Amino acid sequence: MKGKFFGIGVGPGDPELITLKGYRLLRHVDVVMVPKARKDQSSVALKVIEQYLRSEQEVVELVLPMTRDRETLETYWQEAAKDILNFLQQGKNVAFVTLGDPATYSTYSYVMKKLQEIDPSIEIETVPGITSYSAAASRLNLPLAEGEEKIAIVPLLHHPEELELLTAHFENLVLLKVSSHYRELVDYLERKHLLDKAVLVSRCGHPGEQIERNLRKALDRKPDYLSLILIKQEGPV
Repeated sequence: MKGKFFGIGVGPGDPELITLKGYRLLRHVDVVMVPKARKDQSSVALKVIEQYLRSEQEVVELVLPMTRDRETLETYWQEAAKDILNFLQQGKNVAFVTLGDPATYSTYSYVMKKLQEIDPSIEIETVPGITSYSAAASRLNLPLAEGEEKIAIVPLLHHPEELELLTAHFENLVLLKVSSHYRELVDYLERKHLLDKAVLVSRCGHPGEQIERNLRKALDRKPDYLSLILIKQEGPV
């Protein structure tokens, strides 16, 4: 009998923000697979959960690089799916661990699809996790949205001007993966008089967490990859 595959969101970084179900399943499975960006790099997700794992569980670190090259990504997703299937065919239950929520901008979704393409009969269960932006808002005691307010959650922007349409239709914005175009983004927010409506949160829940309400101050250092900006046009942050 084949094993079952679980995709488990382990939250933004604080080990105490894992759900009870996620914790229970992490303790239950035979194999725990954790992503990392490079071979010579440790897995951030593994650091979050390692204290909860049993000594007899097998931990496999999967290299899933951060690149925009689709062909390269497809190759790595395919190889990861094959590795997972190999364990499942041995009758082992396998968990793929991801930071945040597995249904929100997660590598897990691509690996899951590859696995389904290879073997549609595999039983899969996806377990939600707390997102980085939900944790950041809670850390700030800041409502993400109230009443009839609208909210937009936006991944990496190639051009800050793309925000023009969003700010016209959404009172609240969550900007993810902001480090690569941070200077241009800050310049845009300043032109639109939104700097005092925005807050930068880096490494939420991780060691070295930083909260910066003066976004220009953060120009002296490039924000960490695990950084986001919350914008509330109708109220202070």
